Amino acid sequence: MKPEDIPTIEKQLNYSFKDKKLLIRALTRKAFAQEQRQQGRTCEDQEVYRILGDAVLKAILVEMLIQQGYNSREAITNKKIDLEKREHLGKILASMEIAPFIRFGIGEKKQGISNQSSVLGETFEALIAAVYIDAGSYEKTKRFVIDLFTSKVLDSSMRQLSNQRSRITQISKISMLTCGSCFQPDVCTTMRMCHFDITGDD
Repeated sequence: MKPEDIPTIEKQLNYSFKDKKLLIRALTRKAFAQEQRQQGRTCEDQEVYRILGDAVLKAILVEMLIQQGYNSREAITNKKIDLEKREHLGKILASMEIAPFIRFGIGEKKQGISNQSSVLGETFEALIAAVYIDAGSYEKTKRFVIDLFTSKVLDSSMRQLSNQRSRITQISKISMLTCGSCFQPDVCTTMRMCHFDITGDD
């Protein structure tokens, strides 16, 4: 990641950092930081940010679910567990095209973990912590998280709804394809009997 990449990352996140170092740290894996320290360079990693980000995310998701009408502990817990899975968080991060900017260690790159959703999810948690620290506000962080979740979840829901409507439209069109000569087109549509000579006449 280069300094000139930061504006691109901020645009994808829809958040501009006052302290750019927080963003860089959130995108820095522990393995990368250790390699830099071995070469005598100072480098902070995302590990503790992931702990903070996870805690902040849990609080925000619970509040969001309550506002959406989830009114039992079981319902809230089950939905929260589904939403906060690192695989799910990783997919959101990947969809924002931020993954290429994460600073992975050499060994991690060789292992091919840079594309794993669960690994990307860890960086998602770290980014939430970075925003929380930079904004100095739970409410601003909540808005940031909710915007990400609603945009991605709604996009997915709308695609599913669009596909469903498309299938319904196709079925409707098929159901209207009668032969044009039946006096009972509804029967023809259902049974397709008009294609057969059932009278016995030649």
